[in-house]
Amino acid sequence: MPKIQITSDEDRLKELERVYTQQTTEALITGKLRKVATMKTICTIANVDPTYVYGKNNPTPEALKKYLDFQKKVNDFAQTFKNNKANLSNIDDEKLNLLESAREHLFKLEIENTDLVNKLKKAHEKQRNLQAEVLEAQVLNNTNKLSHPSSQLNSNTINVISPDDTLQYNKHYEFFDDELKEKAWDEAREKFQHLIKRKVPQRIYLLVGLPCSGKSEWAKAEKVLHDRHAVIIDATNLTKGERALWINLARKGQDIKVCAVVFLTDFLTIKERNIERLNQNKFIDVSILEAKKDKFEPIDIKFEDVDEMIIVRED
Repeated sequence: MPKIQITSDEDRLKELERVYTQQTTEALITGKLRKVATMKTICTIANVDPTYVYGKNNPTPEALKKYLDFQKKVNDFAQTFKNNKANLSNIDDEKLNLLESAREHLFKLEIENTDLVNKLKKAHEKQRNLQAEVLEAQVLNNTNKLSHPSSQLNSNTINVISPDDTLQYNKHYEFFDDELKEKAWDEAREKFQHLIKRKVPQRIYLLVGLPCSGKSEWAKAEKVLHDRHAVIIDATNLTKGERALWINLARKGQDIKVCAVVFLTDFLTIKERNIERLNQNKFIDVSILEAKKDKFEPIDIKFEDVDEMIIVRED
């Protein structure tokens, strides 16, 4: 539709006011000022030459005052719009800063909570070690009075060494954190070396099996003989070399028997259990499980320094 030519100042001002109301409303809705409610845009839509608004076409004094008032109204709206937008931006920044501070505080609390849990765990371990030492002293004091000392350990201790304990962080397992994994194995070996220094009869249960084969459940069930103090090493120990590291350390102690506990679990069962570990962050890619299965080396009694062996079959 062709635009109607406006010939009087009165009509121009009416049309400018109409378009001003229309465009400022749109600016408030869309949050945009440029090309929406600027003087240039309003004049273009109203079909009014901007020179009239700026009083360059010899308007009457009355019309000039109205044009100048209109100029001021458009400029005031633009300034107010920009100020409000800046204030909203500042408010958003404040909210983001508060949210970031809250997140940082929560993260620090989680770290503190993890540290407290680890300290509590170490305190429990220390208490267990002290109890074991007290029991050792009692056993040693009574050794000369007993005809069969090894059969008198009615309160034998059971210690489980599992590197997985240190891999737990924020209620999840960090299996693939190499630095944390190295720390876990160092702590496990240190604890084992401390235990084998005890001068009491001990049996080392060296668990051998793929992940999800049932090792940890067996350790928790404490299916051990009660003629000696028990130390359970809960790790995969799939190769002769991995097992030799523990066996060589064990042989540095006195009166120690090494019992290999081999878990022969159906691979399909292992994969099903692995899927159940998804929510614990312990899921292992099937290709890695298959690689570990291929890596497994059966116990060689003639070659490996093992005193006893238990076979656990699970389908």
